[in-house]
Amino acid sequence: MSLLDRTGLFGHAPDWGEPFQPAVSQRAEALRRLAGPDPAVLRRLIRDARADPTFFEHAWCVADPDGCIGATALLAPQAGNTLHALLTRGSSDAAIPALGRLLARALASAHGLGRAMAQALVEPARGRELRVLEAAGMRRLATLGYYERALPRRGRVAASWPAGASITACDVHSDEGHATLSALLQATYEATLDCPALAGMRTPQETLEGHLATHAVDPDLWTMVWLDGRPAAVSMCAPLPGTDAAELVYFGVAHWARGRGIGPALLQHSIGRLEHRGVRSLHLACDEANAPALHLYHNAGFHRTMRRVAFIHALR
Repeated sequence: MSLLDRTGLFGHAPDWGEPFQPAVSQRAEALRRLAGPDPAVLRRLIRDARADPTFFEHAWCVADPDGCIGATALLAPQAGNTLHALLTRGSSDAAIPALGRLLARALASAHGLGRAMAQALVEPARGRELRVLEAAGMRRLATLGYYERALPRRGRVAASWPAGASITACDVHSDEGHATLSALLQATYEATLDCPALAGMRTPQETLEGHLATHAVDPDLWTMVWLDGRPAAVSMCAPLPGTDAAELVYFGVAHWARGRGIGPALLQHSIGRLEHRGVRSLHLACDEANAPALHLYHNAGFHRTMRRVAFIHALR
């Protein structure tokens, strides 16, 4: 039985020592404390640790009175110059302050070293985990809704584009194409209602590099809309490996081009390209405070499948 289980039984604060970075010989135990009882999570952590030599750079642990690792906080490297906060789950409210301090120590170790931010996603019902992230000083960014739409192959409906609109594939292979797409991403952040606190945390180049590193770029599925000769909107879709589904990984319209019918037309175009590929469902995530985007997705037939609370912490 772990220390966290025992403190859950007795309800008093865990007697942990000062945070320390695990030695190589302690890393397996540190990962087991992160994974808890779920072997699938442990396998994924081991796989990620083997793939990245910097995986344990921001790993911190605390020991129980017997000298075993009682809890682990780890900031796992992610594409887009970010870190993903992982933490041992406490089994009682008494552990919240200690776990918050442990995660705060991990976050402090990453400040000023070039990373843009740390982030975390938690199910809304996990109140204890939400309180730990807040105790660590992380900022609640948004409640994200995850949405899905079936693509039933009934015959594609052509997109109805406004006057002056044209489409091209996103050019990600040239410096000019990178610069154009990065500038468009920045334009879509202006006055955004989708996680507005993210604006300025990462450069557009970092955001783009995150997408390029995470998702396979398919010119047929990454579409840029031009309006009167100016880059106005972008849609990036990526197939989900091993499935007949795809994800809308980014969708944005420049502030100056909103309200002119580009969003519905681009979404319909993207859905049509996926149906042509034989994709059977499309998934996306959206800030639940973004009413215009939710209206667009609901009108297009999307329904919510789950929710997550997103937290962020600036590291520079």
